[in-house]
Amino acid sequence: MNLRRAALFGGGILVLTLLAGASAWLQDEPLSADAQAWLEQAQVDKRQSRAYVFLNGLDAAPGQAPEALGAERLQAYRSWRSSHGPMDEGFTEPVVATLALPQGPLFCAIEKEDCLTTLLSGVSGWVETDEQRLLRERYWQFLQLDDYRTLLEASIVAPLPPHRYLVSGQQLLTLQLLKAAKAGEGEQVRARLDEELHLLRGQLRRADTLIAKMIMARMVDRNMRWQAVLYRQGLMPAPSSVPAFDEAERSLLKPLQHEFQGMALLFEALPKAENSLGEWLMLRWGLRPQMSINAGVTFYQPMAELSQLPPAEFAREVQQLPDPQWQKSRRNPVGNVLLGLAIQDFRDYALRVQDLEALRRLLQGLAQLSEGSPSAEQLRAFDNPYYPGQPAQLDERGQLCFAGPLREGDGARCLPL
Repeated sequence: MNLRRAALFGGGILVLTLLAGASAWLQDEPLSADAQAWLEQAQVDKRQSRAYVFLNGLDAAPGQAPEALGAERLQAYRSWRSSHGPMDEGFTEPVVATLALPQGPLFCAIEKEDCLTTLLSGVSGWVETDEQRLLRERYWQFLQLDDYRTLLEASIVAPLPPHRYLVSGQQLLTLQLLKAAKAGEGEQVRARLDEELHLLRGQLRRADTLIAKMIMARMVDRNMRWQAVLYRQGLMPAPSSVPAFDEAERSLLKPLQHEFQGMALLFEALPKAENSLGEWLMLRWGLRPQMSINAGVTFYQPMAELSQLPPAEFAREVQQLPDPQWQKSRRNPVGNVLLGLAIQDFRDYALRVQDLEALRRLLQGLAQLSEGSPSAEQLRAFDNPYYPGQPAQLDERGQLCFAGPLREGDGARCLPL
Protein backbone atom coordinates (compact mmCIF):
# COMPACT_ATOMS: atom_id res chain seq x y z
CA MET A 1 0.00 0.00 0.00
CA ASN A 2 2.78 2.41 0.82
CA LEU A 3 4.44 1.57 -2.47
CA ARG A 4 1.20 2.28 -4.32
CA ARG A 5 0.78 5.60 -2.57
CA ALA A 6 4.39 6.47 -3.29
CA ALA A 7 3.88 5.60 -6.97
CA LEU A 8 0.73 7.73 -7.15
CA PHE A 9 2.47 10.57 -5.37
CA GLY A 10 5.45 10.30 -7.69
CA GLY A 11 3.14 10.21 -10.70
CA GLY A 12 1.33 13.28 -9.42
CA ILE A 13 4.61 15.10 -8.99
CA LEU A 14 5.62 14.11 -12.53
CA VAL A 15 2.31 15.39 -13.98
CA LEU A 16 2.61 18.65 -12.08
CA THR A 17 6.20 19.02 -13.22
CA LEU A 18 5.20 18.42 -16.84
CA LEU A 19 2.32 20.86 -16.57
CA ALA A 20 4.58 23.47 -15.03
CA GLY A 21 7.14 22.88 -17.74
CA ALA A 22 4.50 23.13 -20.46
CA SER A 23 3.14 26.32 -18.91
CA ALA A 24 6.62 27.82 -18.76
CA TRP A 25 7.27 26.76 -22.35
CA LEU A 26 4.06 28.37 -23.61
CA GLN A 27 4.46 31.56 -21.61
CA ASP A 28 5.11 34.67 -23.70
CA GLU A 29 7.03 37.63 -22.33
CA PRO A 30 5.91 41.25 -21.97
CA LEU A 31 6.94 43.77 -24.57
CA SER A 32 10.28 45.34 -23.77
CA ALA A 33 10.51 49.07 -23.14
CA ASP A 34 12.39 49.54 -26.42
CA ALA A 35 9.81 47.59 -28.43
CA GLN A 36 6.97 49.48 -26.81
CA ALA A 37 8.63 52.81 -27.50
CA TRP A 38 9.26 51.97 -31.15
CA LEU A 39 5.67 50.85 -31.68
CA GLU A 40 4.39 54.05 -30.11
CA GLN A 41 6.69 56.17 -32.27
CA ALA A 42 5.51 54.30 -35.38
CA GLN A 43 1.87 55.15 -34.79
CA VAL A 44 0.26 57.04 -37.66
CA ASP A 45 0.05 60.78 -37.11
CA LYS A 46 -3.65 61.59 -37.35
CA ARG A 47 -3.03 65.07 -38.71
CA GLN A 48 -3.68 65.57 -42.39
CA SER A 49 -0.89 65.37 -44.96
CA ARG A 50 -1.72 67.07 -48.20
CA ALA A 51 1.53 65.80 -49.71
CA TYR A 52 0.69 62.15 -48.99
CA VAL A 53 -2.85 62.47 -50.35
CA PHE A 54 -1.56 64.36 -53.41
CA LEU A 55 1.09 61.72 -54.13
CA ASN A 56 -1.52 58.96 -53.91
CA GLY A 57 -3.40 60.66 -56.73
CA LEU A 58 -0.43 61.87 -58.78
CA ASP A 59 -1.57 59.76 -61.74
CA ALA A 60 -5.13 61.17 -61.80
CA ALA A 61 -6.58 61.54 -65.29
CA PRO A 62 -6.72 65.02 -66.86
CA GLY A 63 -9.58 66.96 -65.35
CA GLN A 64 -9.36 65.23 -61.94
CA ALA A 65 -7.41 66.75 -59.06
CA PRO A 66 -4.68 64.50 -57.59
CA GLU A 67 -5.98 65.28 -54.07
CA ALA A 68 -9.45 63.97 -55.02
CA LEU A 69 -8.15 60.67 -56.40
CA GLY A 70 -5.73 60.26 -53.53
CA ALA A 71 -8.46 60.80 -50.94
CA GLU A 72 -10.72 58.35 -52.80
CA ARG A 73 -8.08 55.63 -52.80
CA LEU A 74 -7.20 56.08 -49.12
CA GLN A 75 -10.86 56.03 -48.11
CA ALA A 76 -11.47 52.85 -50.09
CA TYR A 77 -8.63 51.11 -48.28
CA ARG A 78 -9.68 52.36 -44.85
CA SER A 79 -13.26 51.19 -45.43
CA TRP A 80 -12.04 47.76 -46.46
CA ARG A 81 -9.56 47.55 -43.57
CA SER A 82 -12.27 48.39 -41.01
CA SER A 83 -13.94 45.02 -41.66
CA HIS A 84 -10.88 42.86 -42.34
CA GLY A 85 -8.02 41.55 -40.26
CA PRO A 86 -4.30 42.22 -40.71
CA MET A 87 -3.82 38.83 -42.39
CA ASP A 88 -6.52 39.37 -45.04
CA GLU A 89 -5.18 39.93 -48.53
CA GLY A 90 -8.30 40.65 -50.59
CA PHE A 91 -8.04 44.41 -51.02
CA THR A 92 -8.14 45.77 -54.56
CA GLU A 93 -7.84 49.42 -55.44
CA PRO A 94 -10.71 51.17 -57.23
CA VAL A 95 -10.36 50.96 -61.01
CA VAL A 96 -10.12 54.52 -62.33
CA ALA A 97 -8.83 56.34 -65.40
CA THR A 98 -5.24 57.56 -65.00
CA LEU A 99 -2.53 59.38 -66.92
CA ALA A 100 -0.55 57.31 -69.36
CA LEU A 101 2.82 56.41 -67.84
CA PRO A 102 5.54 57.90 -70.08
CA GLN A 103 7.36 55.21 -72.06
CA GLY A 104 10.17 54.99 -74.57
CA PRO A 105 13.98 55.17 -74.80
CA LEU A 106 14.08 58.73 -73.38
CA PHE A 107 12.76 57.39 -70.08
CA CYS A 108 15.81 55.29 -69.31
CA ALA A 109 17.73 55.72 -66.04
CA ILE A 110 20.78 57.96 -66.37
CA GLU A 111 22.90 55.64 -64.23
CA LYS A 112 22.38 52.80 -66.75
CA GLU A 113 24.93 52.20 -69.47
CA ASP A 114 24.19 53.93 -72.81
CA CYS A 115 21.24 55.88 -71.37
CA LEU A 116 23.13 59.18 -71.35
CA THR A 117 24.08 58.81 -75.01
CA THR A 118 20.44 58.12 -75.87
CA LEU A 119 19.23 61.19 -74.00
CA LEU A 120 21.84 63.61 -75.35
CA SER A 121 21.23 62.54 -78.95
CA GLY A 122 17.48 62.04 -78.82
CA VAL A 123 16.08 64.88 -76.73
CA SER A 124 16.14 67.42 -79.57
CA GLY A 125 13.35 65.60 -81.40
CA TRP A 126 11.24 65.05 -78.28
CA VAL A 127 7.96 66.97 -78.03
CA GLU A 128 6.21 66.93 -74.67
CA THR A 129 2.56 65.78 -74.80
CA ASP A 130 -0.21 67.48 -72.84
CA GLU A 131 -0.36 64.59 -70.37
CA GLN A 132 3.40 64.65 -69.91
CA ARG A 133 3.31 68.39 -69.26
CA LEU A 134 0.56 67.83 -66.67
CA LEU A 135 2.60 65.13 -64.89
CA ARG A 136 5.70 67.35 -64.88
CA GLU A 137 3.73 70.21 -63.34
CA ARG A 138 2.24 67.89 -60.73
CA TYR A 139 5.72 66.58 -59.89
CA TRP A 140 6.91 70.11 -59.20
CA GLN A 141 3.80 70.86 -57.16
CA PHE A 142 4.40 67.77 -55.01
CA LEU A 143 8.01 68.74 -54.32
CA GLN A 144 6.84 72.02 -52.81
CA LEU A 145 4.46 70.37 -50.31
CA ASP A 146 6.22 70.21 -46.95
CA ASP A 147 3.86 68.11 -44.80
CA TYR A 148 4.60 64.60 -46.12
CA ARG A 149 3.85 61.75 -43.73
CA THR A 150 2.42 58.29 -44.33
CA LEU A 151 -1.21 58.10 -43.24
CA LEU A 152 -1.61 54.30 -43.30
CA GLU A 153 -0.32 51.74 -40.83
CA ALA A 154 2.21 49.24 -42.07
CA SER A 155 0.53 46.26 -43.72
CA ILE A 156 1.28 43.69 -46.39
CA VAL A 157 -1.76 44.88 -48.35
CA ALA A 158 -1.67 48.66 -47.75
CA PRO A 159 -1.62 50.41 -51.15
CA LEU A 160 1.53 52.22 -52.20
CA PRO A 161 1.52 55.65 -53.81
CA PRO A 162 2.15 55.59 -57.60
CA HIS A 163 5.89 56.14 -57.23
CA ARG A 164 6.58 55.32 -60.90
CA TYR A 165 4.76 58.51 -61.88
CA LEU A 166 6.89 60.48 -59.42
CA VAL A 167 10.07 59.15 -61.00
CA SER A 168 8.68 59.84 -64.48
CA GLY A 169 7.82 63.38 -63.42
CA GLN A 170 11.45 63.98 -62.57
CA GLN A 171 12.54 62.54 -65.92
CA LEU A 172 10.13 64.87 -67.73
CA LEU A 173 11.64 67.84 -65.92
CA THR A 174 15.11 66.58 -66.81
CA LEU A 175 14.23 66.31 -70.49
CA GLN A 176 12.81 69.82 -70.46
CA LEU A 177 15.96 71.17 -68.81
CA LEU A 178 18.22 69.26 -71.18
CA LYS A 179 16.49 70.86 -74.16
CA ALA A 180 16.80 74.28 -72.52
CA ALA A 181 20.49 73.72 -71.82
CA LYS A 182 21.08 72.76 -75.45
CA ALA A 183 19.31 75.99 -76.41
CA GLY A 184 21.85 78.03 -74.43
CA GLU A 185 19.86 78.55 -71.21
CA GLY A 186 22.50 77.06 -68.92
CA GLU A 187 22.16 79.64 -66.12
CA GLN A 188 18.40 79.10 -65.84
CA VAL A 189 18.87 75.33 -65.96
CA ARG A 190 21.40 75.43 -63.12
CA ALA A 191 19.01 77.53 -61.00
CA ARG A 192 16.18 75.07 -61.65
CA LEU A 193 18.32 72.05 -60.75
CA ASP A 194 19.50 73.82 -57.60
CA GLU A 195 15.90 74.39 -56.59
CA GLU A 196 14.91 70.82 -57.41
CA LEU A 197 17.80 69.47 -55.33
CA HIS A 198 16.78 71.64 -52.38
CA LEU A 199 13.17 70.44 -52.58
CA LEU A 200 14.16 66.81 -53.07
CA ARG A 201 16.36 66.94 -49.98
CA GLY A 202 13.40 68.22 -47.99
CA GLN A 203 11.30 65.25 -49.16
CA LEU A 204 14.22 62.93 -48.37
CA ARG A 205 14.18 64.18 -44.76
CA ARG A 206 10.42 63.59 -44.48
CA ALA A 207 10.34 60.14 -46.11
CA ASP A 208 9.06 57.79 -43.39
CA THR A 209 8.90 54.43 -45.16
CA LEU A 210 11.79 52.45 -46.58
CA ILE A 211 10.48 52.52 -50.15
CA ALA A 212 9.88 56.29 -50.00
CA LYS A 213 13.36 56.90 -48.56
CA MET A 214 15.04 54.83 -51.26
CA ILE A 215 13.06 56.48 -54.07
CA MET A 216 13.86 59.98 -52.83
CA ALA A 217 17.53 59.03 -52.40
CA ARG A 218 17.63 57.81 -56.00
CA MET A 219 16.00 61.03 -57.23
CA VAL A 220 18.53 63.15 -55.31
CA ASP A 221 21.27 60.97 -56.83
CA ARG A 222 19.94 61.58 -60.36
CA ASN A 223 19.75 65.33 -59.87
CA MET A 224 23.44 65.45 -58.97
CA ARG A 225 24.37 63.16 -61.86
CA TRP A 226 22.57 65.44 -64.28
CA GLN A 227 24.32 68.49 -62.92
CA ALA A 228 27.65 66.74 -63.50
CA VAL A 229 26.69 65.74 -67.04
CA LEU A 230 25.44 69.17 -68.09
CA TYR A 231 28.49 70.90 -66.65
CA ARG A 232 31.02 68.53 -68.22
CA GLN A 233 29.16 68.74 -71.55
CA GLY A 234 29.57 72.52 -71.45
CA LEU A 235 25.80 73.06 -71.27
CA MET A 236 25.67 74.56 -67.77
CA PRO A 237 27.93 76.66 -65.50
CA ALA A 238 29.74 74.98 -62.62
CA PRO A 239 27.36 73.45 -60.06
CA SER A 240 26.46 75.64 -57.11
CA SER A 241 27.88 74.98 -53.66
CA VAL A 242 25.41 73.08 -51.47
CA PRO A 243 25.63 72.01 -47.81
CA ALA A 244 26.65 68.53 -46.69
CA PHE A 245 23.95 65.94 -46.14
CA ASP A 246 22.79 65.95 -42.53
CA GLU A 247 21.63 63.31 -40.07
CA ALA A 248 17.93 63.72 -40.89
CA GLU A 249 18.63 63.12 -44.57
CA ARG A 250 20.55 59.90 -44.03
CA SER A 251 18.53 58.57 -41.07
CA LEU A 252 16.50 55.37 -41.50
CA LEU A 253 14.90 55.69 -38.07
CA LYS A 254 11.34 56.42 -39.21
CA PRO A 255 11.46 53.98 -42.16
CA LEU A 256 12.75 51.17 -39.93
CA GLN A 257 10.14 51.91 -37.28
CA HIS A 258 7.53 51.55 -40.02
CA GLU A 259 9.06 48.22 -41.07
CA PHE A 260 9.16 47.11 -37.43
CA GLN A 261 5.51 48.04 -36.95
CA GLY A 262 4.54 45.86 -39.90
CA MET A 263 6.51 42.94 -38.49
CA ALA A 264 4.92 43.39 -35.06
CA LEU A 265 1.39 43.51 -36.52
CA LEU A 266 2.13 40.27 -38.36
CA PHE A 267 3.29 38.44 -35.23
CA GLU A 268 0.30 39.69 -33.24
CA ALA A 269 -2.15 38.64 -35.96
CA LEU A 270 -0.84 35.14 -36.68
CA PRO A 271 -2.35 33.36 -33.64
CA LYS A 272 -5.72 35.09 -34.24
CA ALA A 273 -5.98 34.23 -37.93
CA GLU A 274 -8.15 31.42 -39.28
CA ASN A 275 -5.85 28.44 -38.99
CA SER A 276 -6.32 24.70 -39.34
CA LEU A 277 -5.99 22.61 -36.17
CA GLY A 278 -2.48 21.62 -37.17
CA GLU A 279 -1.48 25.22 -37.81
CA TRP A 280 -3.04 26.33 -34.55
CA LEU A 281 -1.14 23.67 -32.61
CA MET A 282 2.12 24.55 -34.35
CA LEU A 283 1.71 28.25 -33.59
CA ARG A 284 0.61 27.56 -30.02
CA TRP A 285 3.61 25.35 -29.43
CA GLY A 286 6.27 27.28 -31.33
CA LEU A 287 5.38 30.99 -31.55
CA ARG A 288 5.77 33.65 -28.86
CA PRO A 289 4.55 36.86 -30.56
CA GLN A 290 5.87 39.36 -28.03
CA MET A 291 9.14 37.49 -27.61
CA SER A 292 9.52 37.69 -31.40
CA ILE A 293 8.78 41.42 -31.37
CA ASN A 294 11.32 41.98 -28.59
CA ALA A 295 13.92 40.01 -30.53
CA GLY A 296 13.19 42.03 -33.66
CA VAL A 297 13.78 45.41 -32.06
CA THR A 298 17.26 44.33 -30.98
CA PHE A 299 18.08 44.09 -34.70
CA TYR A 300 16.22 47.16 -36.02
CA GLN A 301 17.53 49.61 -33.43
CA PRO A 302 21.26 49.20 -34.21
CA MET A 303 20.48 49.53 -37.92
CA ALA A 304 18.71 52.85 -37.33
CA GLU A 305 21.60 54.11 -35.21
CA LEU A 306 24.10 53.00 -37.84
CA SER A 307 22.32 54.94 -40.59
CA GLN A 308 22.55 58.20 -38.63
CA LEU A 309 26.32 58.15 -38.28
CA PRO A 310 28.51 60.50 -40.36
CA PRO A 311 30.09 58.69 -43.36
CA ALA A 312 33.52 58.10 -41.79
CA GLU A 313 32.01 56.60 -38.62
CA PHE A 314 29.49 54.66 -40.72
CA ALA A 315 32.27 53.10 -42.79
CA ARG A 316 34.13 52.02 -39.68
CA GLU A 317 31.11 50.61 -37.84
CA VAL A 318 29.41 48.88 -40.79
CA GLN A 319 32.53 46.82 -41.51
CA GLN A 320 32.50 45.52 -37.93
CA LEU A 321 28.78 44.72 -37.90
CA PRO A 322 28.05 40.99 -38.15
CA ASP A 323 25.52 39.55 -40.57
CA PRO A 324 21.86 40.08 -39.60
CA GLN A 325 21.12 38.44 -36.27
CA TRP A 326 18.81 38.83 -33.31
CA GLN A 327 18.19 37.25 -29.93
CA LYS A 328 16.85 33.73 -30.51
CA SER A 329 15.07 31.53 -27.99
CA ARG A 330 14.56 27.78 -28.04
CA ARG A 331 11.02 28.42 -26.76
CA ASN A 332 10.24 30.38 -29.94
CA PRO A 333 11.24 28.09 -32.83
CA VAL A 334 8.50 29.27 -35.21
CA GLY A 335 9.21 32.88 -34.30
CA ASN A 336 12.91 32.37 -35.02
CA VAL A 337 12.10 31.06 -38.50
CA LEU A 338 9.67 33.90 -39.24
CA LEU A 339 12.16 36.50 -38.04
CA GLY A 340 14.71 35.03 -40.42
CA LEU A 341 12.24 35.49 -43.27
CA ALA A 342 11.03 38.96 -42.26
CA ILE A 343 14.28 40.70 -41.33
CA GLN A 344 16.42 42.00 -44.18
CA ASP A 345 19.98 43.20 -44.25
CA PHE A 346 19.35 46.95 -44.05
CA ARG A 347 23.03 47.90 -44.30
CA ASP A 348 22.76 48.34 -48.05
CA TYR A 349 19.76 50.65 -47.67
CA ALA A 350 21.72 52.81 -45.24
CA LEU A 351 24.65 52.84 -47.65
CA ARG A 352 22.51 54.12 -50.52
CA VAL A 353 21.67 57.22 -48.53
CA GLN A 354 25.20 57.61 -47.17
CA ASP A 355 26.54 57.57 -50.73
CA LEU A 356 24.77 60.86 -51.45
CA GLU A 357 27.44 62.75 -49.52
CA ALA A 358 30.10 61.07 -51.64
CA LEU A 359 28.32 62.23 -54.80
CA ARG A 360 27.94 65.75 -53.41
CA ARG A 361 31.69 66.01 -52.79
CA LEU A 362 32.47 64.73 -56.25
CA LEU A 363 30.02 67.21 -57.78
CA GLN A 364 31.41 70.14 -55.82
CA GLY A 365 34.94 69.37 -56.96
CA LEU A 366 34.18 69.11 -60.68
CA ALA A 367 34.73 72.83 -61.21
CA GLN A 368 38.41 72.34 -60.25
CA LEU A 369 39.03 69.86 -63.06
CA SER A 370 40.29 70.72 -66.50
CA GLU A 371 38.97 69.03 -69.60
CA GLY A 372 40.02 65.47 -70.15
CA SER A 373 41.17 62.99 -67.53
CA PRO A 374 42.15 64.54 -64.17
CA SER A 375 45.72 64.25 -62.95
CA ALA A 376 46.73 62.44 -59.78
CA GLU A 377 47.21 65.81 -58.09
CA GLN A 378 43.70 66.88 -59.02
CA LEU A 379 42.27 63.59 -57.71
CA ARG A 380 43.97 64.20 -54.36
CA ALA A 381 41.92 67.39 -53.98
CA PHE A 382 38.79 65.26 -53.56
CA ASP A 383 38.42 64.17 -49.93
CA ASN A 384 36.65 60.83 -49.52
CA PRO A 385 33.91 61.18 -46.84
CA TYR A 386 34.23 57.51 -45.89
CA TYR A 387 38.03 57.45 -45.65
CA PRO A 388 39.28 61.01 -44.95
CA GLY A 389 42.45 61.83 -46.81
CA GLN A 390 41.90 59.18 -49.46
CA PRO A 391 41.65 60.73 -52.95
CA ALA A 392 39.10 60.11 -55.68
CA GLN A 393 39.96 57.67 -58.45
CA LEU A 394 38.94 56.85 -62.02
CA ASP A 395 37.13 53.60 -62.75
CA GLU A 396 37.39 51.50 -65.91
CA ARG A 397 34.63 53.58 -67.55
CA GLY A 398 36.48 56.83 -66.88
CA GLN A 399 34.12 57.92 -64.15
CA LEU A 400 35.20 59.91 -61.09
CA CYS A 401 34.69 57.70 -58.03
CA PHE A 402 35.22 57.32 -54.30
CA ALA A 403 35.98 54.00 -52.66
CA GLY A 404 33.58 53.02 -49.91
CA PRO A 405 32.34 50.18 -47.71
CA LEU A 406 30.33 47.10 -48.72
CA ARG A 407 29.46 47.14 -52.42
CA GLU A 408 32.01 47.71 -55.14
CA GLY A 409 31.93 48.29 -58.87
CA ASP A 410 28.29 49.36 -59.35
CA GLY A 411 28.90 53.06 -59.95
CA ALA A 412 27.02 54.08 -56.81
CA ARG A 413 29.81 56.47 -55.76
CA CYS A 414 30.77 57.68 -59.22
CA LEU A 415 30.00 60.66 -61.45
CA PRO A 416 30.50 60.67 -65.22
CA LEU A 417 33.23 62.91 -66.61
